[in-house]
Amino acid sequence: MRTMRNIARRLTESLAFFALAWSCAALANAPATSPPPVADARITSIARLLAGVTSDYPEHAQIGALPAWQTHRATLAPQWDRLRRERLGVIEEWRTEVLGADVARCRTLLYPFSGPDFLNAYLLFPRCDTYVFFGLEKPGTVPSLEGMSRDETGLYLGEMRSALRDMLERNYFITSRMAQQLQTPRLKGVVPLVLASMGLFDVRVTAVEPFDFGPPAAGVAPKHRATGVKITFFHPQVGKPQTLYYLSLDATDRALAANPEFLPFLAQFKGTSTFIKSASYLLHGNEFAGTRKVLLDTTELLVQDDTGIPYRYLRTHGFEVRLFGRYARPIRDFNYGYQSDLATAYRTSSNVAELPFPFGYHWQERRSGLMLARNSLKSS
Repeated sequence: MRTMRNIARRLTESLAFFALAWSCAALANAPATSPPPVADARITSIARLLAGVTSDYPEHAQIGALPAWQTHRATLAPQWDRLRRERLGVIEEWRTEVLGADVARCRTLLYPFSGPDFLNAYLLFPRCDTYVFFGLEKPGTVPSLEGMSRDETGLYLGEMRSALRDMLERNYFITSRMAQQLQTPRLKGVVPLVLASMGLFDVRVTAVEPFDFGPPAAGVAPKHRATGVKITFFHPQVGKPQTLYYLSLDATDRALAANPEFLPFLAQFKGTSTFIKSASYLLHGNEFAGTRKVLLDTTELLVQDDTGIPYRYLRTHGFEVRLFGRYARPIRDFNYGYQSDLATAYRTSSNVAELPFPFGYHWQERRSGLMLARNSLKSS
């Protein structure tokens, strides 16, 4: 048993080094920049503890010594390591080969229907100045681990592992499950899971602040207004301040009447990179026409699976689409998302590239597909 604990400890403590290599392998020759801001030691430590990574913050030594946290670390270490070996390391190699200079050029990454998936966004695009996520899940707050009893800490960390399970197994979160996993008496919102990914990547957090669009207009119920969070952070190897905005709102056309600022907020980020994965085919329907149009108008580079913007819209809006992997019919819950034109493109194209990792809903069946689309008008 002691040998297993030692192995788990070594795996966990080395994970930050591996994550550093994945997110920054292509950045060794980046030009020097001004010194990064000072991290908030407490929040950065909490991010590491939530990820099951050892923290050297003295005020949290007592938390790290708890049997509940030792169990948390020993449980997560082999799971993170397996994810790294089987999936994340392969994605990083693909990113370096295929995206290349796009990684360094990224100014803003839009991630619709992201939930708390900072891990994949930062793995693919580690150098963006700004990340804009949105979804239905509430933002939540930084947990006060110091104020919890031993029993509360154990329950909280157990709920963290439960909420991370789908990401560790499938590499995506499931919306219906998050509705329960992120609304327990203790664990609420996406912030703790985002922080756990930041802790895994050895990201230094400088601040976590509320963010919203201000008071509602007359006649708009406050409960329908977007709530959000702004997380500022930096990575020592990236060498510049970075900002993540997460907004919790219903992005359908009808619901956006309560948040008229949302689409202009997205539209201000011209020439963006956009990342869409496991998005329930929401952008296929007319309910999200406004959001889809803004994404098409602002996006220069798009990385997505078939659940994102339909292929026909990409073609009619001037995108050049490169296909990877295979196109498989949507899983049973999403039959309406089948795209006959995309199926034809896969079948008739002579240059569909291999996709060496599972991506999206077909994670078990080796039938994953990915589209890399560039808007030639915006990039010219």
